[in-house]
Amino acid sequence: MQIPETRDVRVIFQPMNRVLTVPEGTPLFAAIGMAGIAIEGICGGKGTCGKCRVILTTGTCMAGPKTGTGCQLTQKERDEGYYLACQVTLSGDAEFTIPVESRIDSPQILITQPVAPGGIEPAVMRYRVETAPTEGLPFASRSIRFAGYSGLRPRMTDEQYHALLAAETPQAATLSTVRSPPAVLSLSPATDTAPLYGVAIDLGTTTVVGCLARLDTGAIIATGSTLNRQITYGEELLTRIGYASSPAGLATLQKAAATSINDVIETLVRAACIDSTDIFDVCVAGNTVMNHLLCGIDPRYLELADASVSRTPLQKTAKELGLMVHPAAGVYCLPNVSRFVGGDAIGDMISAGMHASDEVSLLVDLGTNGEIVLGTRHWTASVSCASGPAFEGAGIRAGMRAMKGAIDHVRGDPATGGICWSTIGSAPARGICGSGIIDLAVAMVQTGALDFAGKLNPGHPRVRAGPEGAEYVLVPAPENGIGRDIVLTQQDVDYLMDSKAAACGAIAVLLARYKCPVGAIRHLYLAGAFGAYADIGNAVRFGVIPRFPAAAVHSLGNGSLSGAYAALVSIRCRTAAETLAKHMVYIDLMVDTAFAEEYAAALYIPGRPDLFPPSP
Repeated sequence: MQIPETRDVRVIFQPMNRVLTVPEGTPLFAAIGMAGIAIEGICGGKGTCGKCRVILTTGTCMAGPKTGTGCQLTQKERDEGYYLACQVTLSGDAEFTIPVESRIDSPQILITQPVAPGGIEPAVMRYRVETAPTEGLPFASRSIRFAGYSGLRPRMTDEQYHALLAAETPQAATLSTVRSPPAVLSLSPATDTAPLYGVAIDLGTTTVVGCLARLDTGAIIATGSTLNRQITYGEELLTRIGYASSPAGLATLQKAAATSINDVIETLVRAACIDSTDIFDVCVAGNTVMNHLLCGIDPRYLELADASVSRTPLQKTAKELGLMVHPAAGVYCLPNVSRFVGGDAIGDMISAGMHASDEVSLLVDLGTNGEIVLGTRHWTASVSCASGPAFEGAGIRAGMRAMKGAIDHVRGDPATGGICWSTIGSAPARGICGSGIIDLAVAMVQTGALDFAGKLNPGHPRVRAGPEGAEYVLVPAPENGIGRDIVLTQQDVDYLMDSKAAACGAIAVLLARYKCPVGAIRHLYLAGAFGAYADIGNAVRFGVIPRFPAAAVHSLGNGSLSGAYAALVSIRCRTAAETLAKHMVYIDLMVDTAFAEEYAAALYIPGRPDLFPPSP
């Protein structure tokens, strides 16, 4: 039997004018990635999110059975040549237009300058090597000491040992005390005074942010960021866990995480004009799933409720992970606590100083996954909730990440029922991001378009009947940059109510479990983009977080990066992080009976009266 040869097809992507030749049968979504074009794809290719829209302008393609199903594409869009890229394979030469709403263009990535901890005590330092013959033994048995170093005898390779024996000039050794016993990372002439560098990384589900620091002084030399390349395989954590269920899938996601970090490192070393091999230490703060995927550990058990998660920090070498720094450099991941409370939350706590405070504090980090911690330096308890995606624009039909053209703030006029809004970059509106969604919900309540139960008012002038039921017209087609009305449907509102109830309910479980009324909270720490960009007053009015009348509110910015940086330049901070993780209580809301009651009580705007006392 003769096997037919696979032919190549030519595909063009507009308006980028990218031309690519790929084998027939290549998935269109994969071809877009090969062309170096960033496109939305929240569901990981399941055809359910409807974000990866493309328009076939010429040629042919094969559409899978899910294309255009449900509410993702209207009949009018199908007639106009719209497809979902994740459900199309290339069957011949073709040209596609990637519409503006599908592109990832100039994403707004939160980068804040970390603050040095109290003292600089890096885990990697350089010591002058002193050698001396041992009486009565051959010259090759002479002792090796490290001037100024006290501690366990460092281990070294045979190659390093013989190099020291053969050296004709004084040598220095770069030692790492991250593991026990310490290790010699490299040797250099004793006259070498070049600084040693380290990199702190915030390995987020969506973005990767890093900073380059001198290990001896803690000085930050450069910062950089990029999108996490794992986005191609799904934006949700559970989607990525599913993708990693095979050895090949796990290897793909591990490489994607490492490559994303390398992209940031390349930016850092270019800005600092140094060689990547001058980097001898890497500290990573990521959620539990990200830590597993980076280290190549099968994450499937994390889908199980009450799964037992090791709280010992994951440690690898740069060579093992494929990071483009000194091959012997250690990679230290801040410790995980539970399935969905990971090293990023520990980093937030270190950044906030919760490990050193006697006052009751609440930490809230609503990213792709919501992480919430309550406590003092004497005790801490945590929960996680699936509320973050809605507040990052995911799951909403007109939702988008915070990038050029995203509506980021909305204000309503109760007198007229009208609204005004702004976009990132003052560009024509393409959709709405997380901070704008919270503002919009409050504005809709204030103007009578939305009632306290989260139902659209059909009598409001901006509310109309749509193909899926009632919908609120946010920006009419003539006034936006996508050529069709930007709307918020009742389904969108229901999802938003669900997300806000999950967040508020999770906080309420912690407060109730520890008999802590809202008035007892002295510090409210808000981490990540939610804390940096959202209007906190509106977050309270909508009921995402309770009102804490006696609390000082602190925006941590990128607390995960700050915590990673603190652990990079201070061994004491690493010890503090490990102590926090070891002793923290975790409440799994999937098996906690109180959560269902608190969630139901939060399905109103704003929520339970005792959580939202009147303003003084």
